[in-house]
Amino acid sequence: MVMDTSNDKYKLTKTRDYEDKEGKTKDMESNSQASTTEPHINSYSELLLSVKNLVFRGAPGTGKTYLSKQIAANIVSNGRTSEVSELSEEEMNQIDFVQFHPSYDYTDFVEGFRPSEVENNQIGFTLKPGKFKQFIAKAQKVETVERQDNFAQAWEKFFEAVTEAEKTSQGYNKLKTLTGKPMTNMISYDNKGVQGIRKKGERESYNYDQIYKVYRGLPGVPKGGLDNYRKAVVKHLKEKFGLKDYVAGEVKNDKDKFVFIIDEINRGEISKIFGELFFSVDPDYRGIKGAVNTQYNSKEKLYIPENVYIIGTMNDIDRSVETFDFAMRRRFTFVEVTAEESARNMHLNDDTKRIMYRLNNAIIEEGHLNQDYQIGASYFKGLDKGTISKGNLWDYKLNPLLKDYFRGERLADEKMKALEKAYFGTSED
Repeated sequence: MVMDTSNDKYKLTKTRDYEDKEGKTKDMESNSQASTTEPHINSYSELLLSVKNLVFRGAPGTGKTYLSKQIAANIVSNGRTSEVSELSEEEMNQIDFVQFHPSYDYTDFVEGFRPSEVENNQIGFTLKPGKFKQFIAKAQKVETVERQDNFAQAWEKFFEAVTEAEKTSQGYNKLKTLTGKPMTNMISYDNKGVQGIRKKGERESYNYDQIYKVYRGLPGVPKGGLDNYRKAVVKHLKEKFGLKDYVAGEVKNDKDKFVFIIDEINRGEISKIFGELFFSVDPDYRGIKGAVNTQYNSKEKLYIPENVYIIGTMNDIDRSVETFDFAMRRRFTFVEVTAEESARNMHLNDDTKRIMYRLNNAIIEEGHLNQDYQIGASYFKGLDKGTISKGNLWDYKLNPLLKDYFRGERLADEKMKALEKAYFGTSED
């Protein structure tokens, strides 16, 4: 498999374990029942657990969707199985699936007003959660017990007060240090979605993330510098804005993981579909620290729990799809599933592999295309099982697809003849 991230290039084989930052192998949790999961499924699963958001990209028919479901089954069953059919009803409830398309939007995914019947058979509109919001609500229910954390709500009130003070005076002047010294002329800022405060005319600042860490009893920055000022902000939030003492709670069941699969993720306008969750979907902002107000609900913050993992699939040679913008791309790790790899994953027999490889080599050598245009093993499964003939597979599936590749080209007919010859091979094959 070939994994392409914004910063690194990886090579990961079926037999190699994915290693954590300490270099120690992260084994999938297992229960008393032995796992029958294949090594490449475990490798992908461990990667997803590490990066939170994963997109499989590749040529047509490489089994990206099926692979996604296998990984989801492996994760929610804690390594017991990669077959969805072998999951319990409770485990099935930890997986959900949606397919993006051009008309799919925010109201389908997050929330929106939907027609509903009201009094006297009249039609009104009711705010209803979308597919993803319903899903993360299930994950939130098992995340913690007795959790107490209203920092996001208290901060929002405080930030608004500081912002408003800038309009009428030199800034906010109600803050005091832990020793009682006034912190004068404080103003607000928002830098690429990260909010904070600083003294007017000075560069030293105290941002949301740092103060939130201090609130939870952690250092604001690795060395803890200026934490007394951050503690002063926390104290002020408690005294003036209703901030409650932080209670982490206990994880109800750390084995409860939830996997949301987005098929054809680049077929929808992804930034529009995610909306405010554009921020929360970032792996670094999972949990309450990434809570946001939605378009239709300013009273309740929405966040993506730590135990939610997202898998997307995309065929990036499809000319009809939307652009996957770079800001959202940074929030996902991209893995290429090659046609050759799909043949191994789907266990094609040697004869079928030979036919598939011959055609795919010709696509590059005779068709002058790259490997993104090679054809995956899903197209050849029927041939492998004997449910479709070699001729019918060509006439009804492969030929129409390949014609689309070369439509409008001057040498299209010559290329198609070369590919057909490669597919059928010689009399010896």
